[in-house]
Amino acid sequence: MGTKQIVTVMFFFLSVIMALLCYHQSEAQAPIPNPGDCFSSIKKVKGCVDAVKAATKGDFKGLDKDCCHAISGLVHHCFLILFPGKPYIALRVKDACYIN
Repeated sequence: MGTKQIVTVMFFFLSVIMALLCYHQSEAQAPIPNPGDCFSSIKKVKGCVDAVKAATKGDFKGLDKDCCHAISGLVHHCFLILFPGKPYIALRVKDACYIN
């Protein structure tokens, strides 16, 4: 075997090892939550669903302590389900809860 072939074989094995390591790490990621699970914690707090709807329109007055606690307990993926296409709303709601 020549030097080029050895380098090619080593590159191939290193590529396979890296691909396996990357695949293994992706298995450790948390599963995407069910939309029903995302809404369940908010639905348990009286008035929180309406407050979240109002917050999407810029009215943050209804976000009381209990509602903010339910919102802060949500997983990151839930915000993408609750506010599809509006990732900035999630940040505004979190900020409003932090200020309150």
